[in-house]
Amino acid sequence: MGRPLKIAKAQAVLTITDTAATGSIVTVSGGNLTTSPTVGIAKGMSFIVATTVGGLTANTIYYVNEILSNTTFDVSQTQLSVQPQVIQTLTDTTGGSVSVSFNVVDAYFNNPTAGAGFPATNANTYSVVGGNTAIIGKQVLAQVAIGINGTGTVYSYLAANTNQSIFGVGTDFANLATGAALQVAVANINGSTNFTDIGFASSTHGNITVAVANTTATGNVIRTSGNAQTLELDMPLTFDASFGGLTAGTTYFVKTVANATAFTVSATQGGDPQAITSNASVTGNAIHNRVVLNANCPIAFSNAAFVYANDEAGYIVRQKGKQKYLVTGTVTGLTAQCYTANLANTALTPNSMRILATYANSSTQTVQSLSDHTGELFTATSGPIATGNIVFQNAAPVFATFNSAAAANATAGQPYELVTIASA
Repeated sequence: MGRPLKIAKAQAVLTITDTAATGSIVTVSGGNLTTSPTVGIAKGMSFIVATTVGGLTANTIYYVNEILSNTTFDVSQTQLSVQPQVIQTLTDTTGGSVSVSFNVVDAYFNNPTAGAGFPATNANTYSVVGGNTAIIGKQVLAQVAIGINGTGTVYSYLAANTNQSIFGVGTDFANLATGAALQVAVANINGSTNFTDIGFASSTHGNITVAVANTTATGNVIRTSGNAQTLELDMPLTFDASFGGLTAGTTYFVKTVANATAFTVSATQGGDPQAITSNASVTGNAIHNRVVLNANCPIAFSNAAFVYANDEAGYIVRQKGKQKYLVTGTVTGLTAQCYTANLANTALTPNSMRILATYANSSTQTVQSLSDHTGELFTATSGPIATGNIVFQNAAPVFATFNSAAAANATAGQPYELVTIASA
């Protein structure tokens, strides 16, 4: 893999809400300073604010003098071991929302202003750094799609590529986001399963509900006051009431639809009609749970597990391989391994990610792999996504920076393009 990407780290990233001149006191939210093991702020720790607030200057290192409460501490301008100690002068502010990073390390490739405890910067230097984009400074910004195991199982039409709808048992497609990428578990020749892309959810997802009026034992007919022709043959459904020998919440399958007011069901997909035991009036509903995909479902499956993902801004926690990274989504808060993909943000599939690079001519390309100083970009022959141990060849080598891009050989000794990596 070569040199991995350097990852910015911090003990914690909290939010300053208030500052007080009396006592040089800072109030923070986002963690319990004295008891939370995940925050762990202690006397003597350094901290940096993202923007100037209450007498604290952005990109300047300060120190925690004393922890005063679960949400407050006072501030030293100098390390506590330095004498004479200088207490920082603050001003009164309230109701703020300024990010503050504690004990930051490995975060300073071309980020802050030179001085104030930071290394000097240079507009012609290379290098980027991963890590939480909430930490002070610039970190690589990734768009990630973290796969989430779906609840329940799903069914498609018995023939592949014939319909855009898939149907669920025990699922909650009503809460599926429009544009969510979907994969289903399909058996492979080794006896295990592979998760296979089936498409993206359209804005049509949730329940189809058809009101039931009565049952007829002759012919095992369920009659409706709704439109039975909205039900799909061989697809699963449930009833929200028990009647005529049918049990509420049990999965049945649509067997026939004679017309808008009459249908039959079976206990198994493609099975014999389920017996209706009585003629009776009914107060209840037949319920299909389904999602309409953006295109016809490309494969056929039955009672399959599924995963889904929505693309979101994220950050790199660790590099696991040349094209494999441990990432965290900033919306879901989920962390998982993702592979770099040569895809648009909205086309990302579960457990794929995109990092964007910009050339000197403002054109953009997706990153195949990235280290502190160098990178490789997908090309037309690179392939869309790397999986497992596969590494696509023919990538374009580049130098990576958070500064301005430059053409190859624009600077002496620079054999490759210098590209700007998306950052936050």
